[in-house]
Amino acid sequence: MSALRKMRTHEAVGYEAAPLKKSAGWLPVVIVTSHGTASYEPAVPVVAEVERRSVAKNIVLFLAAPFIGLVYLVAMPFVGLGALVWIGAKALAEKIPALKAVALAIAAPFIGLAFVVAMPFLGLGALAWVGSRSLAAR
Repeated sequence: MSALRKMRTHEAVGYEAAPLKKSAGWLPVVIVTSHGTASYEPAVPVVAEVERRSVAKNIVLFLAAPFIGLVYLVAMPFVGLGALVWIGAKALAEKIPALKAVALAIAAPFIGLAFVVAMPFLGLGALAWVGSRSLAAR
């Protein structure tokens, strides 16, 4: 056997690519499951749905792109500073093991307060998300 030998291929006979109409919502796709066997017979083509994006969604994304970029531009210095503090705190915690327990004891009330403040808004957002998805499925 040679590393450069060619794989045996079989052509599907009797299937021709139909032109995709603009109003068609499906794209025919043939899935080959048995490569290089003598008993290969072409199977029935499996149809996969073509993903369609609405024009309104593309327009909204086009108009929102500069604002998303602006948010990234404004947030990056704070993200970099936070990463620097995080890495420094981890290095310091490795040198002083008791510091981790003290830091967690000091941070625990603030973490709990953040959860108490944020969870109602996150819950409403999740409820709206699931509700809109179920309404869109109908």
